[in-house]
Amino acid sequence: MTHLSIPVRRLAWGTDWHMNFLKPAARQAFIERIAGIEADAFAITGDISDGSNLEQDLRRIGNTITKPVFVLLGNHDRYHSSFAATEEIVQRATAMHPYLRRLTGGELVELSPTTALLGVDGWADGTAGAGSASEVELNDSRFIRDLAVLPRPVRWLKMRELADEFASAVAATLNEAMARYQNVIVLTHVPPLPEATWHEGKPSDAEFLPHFCNPTLGRLLREGCIKFPNTKLTVFCGHTHGEGVHREGNMTVFTGGAEYFEPRVDRVIEIA
Repeated sequence: MTHLSIPVRRLAWGTDWHMNFLKPAARQAFIERIAGIEADAFAITGDISDGSNLEQDLRRIGNTITKPVFVLLGNHDRYHSSFAATEEIVQRATAMHPYLRRLTGGELVELSPTTALLGVDGWADGTAGAGSASEVELNDSRFIRDLAVLPRPVRWLKMRELADEFASAVAATLNEAMARYQNVIVLTHVPPLPEATWHEGKPSDAEFLPHFCNPTLGRLLREGCIKFPNTKLTVFCGHTHGEGVHREGNMTVFTGGAEYFEPRVDRVIEIA
């Protein structure tokens, strides 16, 4: 586990920018506009671009925003690429741009004496809603090389394996953060609870839920909230392109809205 202290009073959060849909000049203009937001740090919860454009877009961000930028990846960031190749891209970009901070689950970032931040990509585990009986098939199975080579039944197993790996990567960090801090912020891409899979004003239906929800991480978060009832847990995620808020007990999940061709910052968070 890596411990970092990065004082932050205002954290700007955005998700699902899909910058590859913009022309290069528009991408740069967007990043320059974001850089002007009054915030001490930025967080992007995945689907920044696609595998063919991710390195260039991360470099644009790193060259333009001279404040900490917490980055994790979504499914689209691996399109036209693989998991390993995409990770190499991120490693090159973060090595060149010290303000880019890749979150992989093992980083505990103290933002203030009472607030900690952590993040992990996460993955839809295929178990929510209709599960493997769902007839929906996302482009992940066509455009991510690791998945495209697998027959459909094996892809369901791979989704569960990925979700387990990401949850395992963040488990110890989450436990320590909730034990030590009054407020814990978790960044992830896929909503961890079915109730947070917002689409057109309501949670996703049973056919889409297997692809839009990560109950594996959700169970981990709910267990943490039961174990540490006096810690406030706030989750920021995206993936479904639908904006909404779900609250239960000491956990609140914010799901960011998104429109292709219109990237935005969803919220500026005041850190306690």
